[in-house]
Amino acid sequence: MSGIFEQLLGMVGTGNELTSISNAIGGDQSATQRGIAAALPLLLGGLANNAQSPQGASALFGALDGHDGSVLGDLAGLLGGGGSGGGLADGAKILGHIFGGRNDNVATAVSQKSGLDIATVMRLLPILAPIVMGFIGKMRNENSLDQGAVSQSLAQEKSVVVEKEPELGGLLGLLDADGDGNIMGEIGGLLGGNTSGLGSILGSVLGGGK
Repeated sequence: MSGIFEQLLGMVGTGNELTSISNAIGGDQSATQRGIAAALPLLLGGLANNAQSPQGASALFGALDGHDGSVLGDLAGLLGGGGSGGGLADGAKILGHIFGGRNDNVATAVSQKSGLDIATVMRLLPILAPIVMGFIGKMRNENSLDQGAVSQSLAQEKSVVVEKEPELGGLLGLLDADGDGNIMGEIGGLLGGNTSGLGSILGSVLGGGK
């Protein structure tokens, strides 16, 4: 069974969707594809970290009420600032919750692995965030998942990604610097510039990482 990461990458990392995103952020298409593949594990891992705590799991589960998956079929609306959930403005809010206001550090990590400059990555992340939330919301609704099941699914996805690329575990671990599973607030030392673990996973997915 294909995991969440693979499904999301298949949705937005190929074809017309990739072309649309690449055009929207002004990035080279190949580099944009690498950027998507680098950013998705960080977004999913950040959500998994947050869902480890009861407070974080409850906040995430409640937030999914506003993400039913309709954004997955309305990429044009998202890129145009509209669509389900308010488009890119919603994406910026989601990023604030996931990464605790340290988007610049995340962007640096993605930039180093994709070849996109940081400003371009900062345009990419608000596009991907509502897509990830929409996918998880759709998964919740279609499978009637409760709060615990959503948290478990994210934890399992994180484990699969880390198993494929063990060094990514250390990188994702820094998303929850205080170890409480809650990354809604300030995070000290997010990512810390250590991005070496993304190389192999990009290579295995895209056929050749940096």
